[in-house]
Amino acid sequence: MNENPHWKDPFHSLNQSVAILDPNGTIVSVNRTWITRAAILGVAPCWEHPGFNVFHFFQHEPHRFTYFNVHQLLEQFSRILSGDLKIFEFEFKSPSRDEELWFLAEITPYAEEPSAPPQGIVITCTDITRLKRQQMQMQHDLAHIRTLRGLLPICAVCKKIKDESEVWSTIEAYLIKHTHAEFTHDICPDCIRALYPKYSSILDLPPEPE
Repeated sequence: MNENPHWKDPFHSLNQSVAILDPNGTIVSVNRTWITRAAILGVAPCWEHPGFNVFHFFQHEPHRFTYFNVHQLLEQFSRILSGDLKIFEFEFKSPSRDEELWFLAEITPYAEEPSAPPQGIVITCTDITRLKRQQMQMQHDLAHIRTLRGLLPICAVCKKIKDESEVWSTIEAYLIKHTHAEFTHDICPDCIRALYPKYSSILDLPPEPE
């Protein structure tokens, strides 16, 4: 796994954090984004440079990683190196106190040829903070959407509705409480004819051309 100068610059320009490990778990190469985010994730300076053994670190200091299951991760590393697993991914929240950051970690086998057995492991880490915030905002919005379901007891005379607290309310009050609807008042043609018959003749006029 020798670095190729032809892909070295794009490798360092990626917004994803990337690290390549040999079969023993030793870091062979990392890009600049990985180095920058190592401090955010609390694993600097060890993880910043080739030669550091990730497997040993996980085995001897699992308490450093409270935001994911270290033992499960080591099992997935073994499955990837044996060829039993093509990808393992998980989301985690960084321990940063300044702001809440979310990342997607993806672990895949490294092989110089598609059909070759794994010669190592590639770890990528993508910042998904904006996506998680959008998801949480959608969940928050959905939690506040109130819908009407089931049978509604309505008075046969005055048309008031009885709510879940056995309280009778006007239709307007009930809908405002249980939905996001707002009301503006108008009067329908039937009521105009019944209540204001002397003005009802206007209803029979043909509509004005647009």
